[in-house]
Amino acid sequence: MRKGSQVMKRYGKKMTALLCAGTMAVTLLTGCSSGGDNAAVSQQPESTAVTGSEEKATTVVEAQPSASDVVLEVETIWTGDMLNGLQEIMDDFTAETGIGVELISPGDDYENVMKTRMASGDLPDLWETHGWSTTRYSEYLAPLNEETWVSHIKESIKKTVTDSQGNIYVVPLSIDPASICYNKEIFEEAGVDATTIRTWADFEAACDKILTTGKVPVYVGGKSVNNIANLFEVMAPGFLTNEDVADNQGAALLDGSFDWETNWTPMAQKLDDWLQKGYFNKDILTASDDSSIQALANGDGAIVISGNHTITQALSYNPDAKLGIMAIPSPNENGKVYVSSGEGTCYGMWKDSEYPDECRKLLEYLAKDEISIKIATINGKIPAMEGVTNDDEYVTKEFNIMSSAFGDDLLFVNYFDRAYLPSGMWNDMGVSGNEVFMNPGQGVGKCVETIKMAYDEKISQ
Repeated sequence: MRKGSQVMKRYGKKMTALLCAGTMAVTLLTGCSSGGDNAAVSQQPESTAVTGSEEKATTVVEAQPSASDVVLEVETIWTGDMLNGLQEIMDDFTAETGIGVELISPGDDYENVMKTRMASGDLPDLWETHGWSTTRYSEYLAPLNEETWVSHIKESIKKTVTDSQGNIYVVPLSIDPASICYNKEIFEEAGVDATTIRTWADFEAACDKILTTGKVPVYVGGKSVNNIANLFEVMAPGFLTNEDVADNQGAALLDGSFDWETNWTPMAQKLDDWLQKGYFNKDILTASDDSSIQALANGDGAIVISGNHTITQALSYNPDAKLGIMAIPSPNENGKVYVSSGEGTCYGMWKDSEYPDECRKLLEYLAKDEISIKIATINGKIPAMEGVTNDDEYVTKEFNIMSSAFGDDLLFVNYFDRAYLPSGMWNDMGVSGNEVFMNPGQGVGKCVETIKMAYDEKISQ
């Protein structure tokens, strides 16, 4: 272990940062609605991938005794069983190299903790970048272009983790594709074939059939604004920015000229229409994230719109559940279905770490085939390194089945919020969406007004 005085000094600084972040979190909750920003890893932070709990407190995992004086501090989004799995990997690293690793898991306060630590200049040796390696965190991270594993990064994720100067700041261990998760048994009972759902009109026809079975077509844990934001996250590319959109709005979103009333209203109106038709669970605004996962697992809800890791969580409740992955439909008859994707689990190293060589050793270790497979499998995602597969893992298998069914008619697009919205708007998508569900039949205008106001404020910053 690191010498006592060094450990205590580092620990004291760390706890000061965590306490400050806690104070910030209370202030934010007092002043406005709860929630983070785009860094909710769109499709939900991995911290929510914990069965049966909503982690709030910071967890400091005691490092395995090491043979050296170095203990690396690693900040992670993972909690619960996933954190335990990560700790086992870190313990193996310590046993192999003699370098200690102390995992810090702030849970839902991850963003507040990291923002406070960036402001104070006291950052961990390594941390999980949750989708923001090339923007928010790049000035604090060391470029890793010369590492041997860089040449093995899959092309499908390489562009995402490379900045405009060609720098890579993280080792990408998994890709986070997000589409729509569904219960196969409910679909079969309703006579619905997921591979025939190519447009939102097809989706609505499927929901009508599911209603006749007495099951909830679309179950949303709306107590968390993340899950409301997800509804817009999956719909927006097909309406606004995909390559097959005739009146593409990508440039307008980026330069501030986007007409929200004209272009966002159709999506908000569609959600209101679905609400009026009874597609959502009646307790949408109070249902927890966990309740939607249980509904999918236990056959009470047919569809959950979230990251594909939802399936891994659902199977922990019901290992016998038959679950699948749908592509995201297009609003247009001749449009292509699609899947959104971005950074999954990615770690970078602080450019001012006292232990750069040891940090690089840990990143190299995590990039090993057998380790990256473990990490991708634990969190239900797809390995990001060439030649590395976990095709036998349930989520990957279902994702491959879906991909094969659509072939060239399937687009892979970046997460909408990360590609086209100013930093900080993930939460705004969710808060504005609440207006639709709080005021059935009357909330569409307020929804659009709310998100436009947030956009106008943030695009000018």
